[in-house]
Amino acid sequence: MPECQPRATLEPCRTRHQTGAVNQPVEVFRSRLRRPSEERAFVLTAVGIASEVDWDGSAFVVRVDNVARAHAEHHLWQYEQERRRPVPVEPSFTPLPGAWRGSLFYVLVLLLVPIALAQGWFVLDPYRVGVMDPARMQAGEWWRAVTALTLHWDAAHLVGNLGSGALLGFSAAQVWGNARAWLLILLAGVLANLTEGLLAAGSYVSAGASTAVFAALGLVAAHAWRTRRHSAPSPLRRWAPLIAGVAMLGFFGAGSGEPGLMAEADSTNVLSHALGFVAGVGCGALAASARGAALLQRVPAWFAMLAVTALLGSAWLLALRPAV
Repeated sequence: MPECQPRATLEPCRTRHQTGAVNQPVEVFRSRLRRPSEERAFVLTAVGIASEVDWDGSAFVVRVDNVARAHAEHHLWQYEQERRRPVPVEPSFTPLPGAWRGSLFYVLVLLLVPIALAQGWFVLDPYRVGVMDPARMQAGEWWRAVTALTLHWDAAHLVGNLGSGALLGFSAAQVWGNARAWLLILLAGVLANLTEGLLAAGSYVSAGASTAVFAALGLVAAHAWRTRRHSAPSPLRRWAPLIAGVAMLGFFGAGSGEPGLMAEADSTNVLSHALGFVAGVGCGALAASARGAALLQRVPAWFAMLAVTALLGSAWLLALRPAV
């Protein structure tokens, strides 16, 4: 469309946005710039209102038929409200420093059992007294929900959980800090194991930190979902963190191979992985809520670390109690 060059001595420039003569045109918008007026005229045309843009010597004026004036002004008011509505901004996130320290602590805890076995520090077989055994847990040996997280069947099983757990724990520690993040991970993992111990039936045992690993995955996914659910422009992007978490659970949680000590063949404890993820999502959603975040901030880091150490230590003391 050729640009209009308005001059005082020339006829006003006119651009029609709908064919047909305009009867008794009245002004509904004006601007010294052409583009804003063209935009308003386009809005009116989109809702079926005939409009024209004129240069009156001082501004570009949008005119409509006098009969359609109220209708046009209403649609232009709605358009202005949409333009003024603030665009949702995703909340800023500043990772907390030193998250690697918590992952290092996690690695050392998992390595402690094989080192103690190699050095002969255990009087009793830790696998006999510490693995997940639903029958014994239902009989009152609740500590197995904790000790089983630190036991692994072989080197490949241990290395896999070391890498994935350290990585996801690092992400969680960037959000909540080392002590609070690992306290949440441990509590979610223990909760998942306790649930499995109460619900499961049959003669099998299992072990491994993968329950806590998937709990950490659920924590991180739930936090991302809760913090972006009001700012994401679409439902798909709003639910993307949880969808990605479920996808990772399905991809890694069904094929990592955790053989049961009493099983006839190697099998993966899918129930444990799923319960760990669900427990992590629940804890993460609570921790990311306004009330939960405020409550978690009241927990001193030293107390959170003491709680982690005390829970692990007391569970193993109970497991090894016959040796005392």
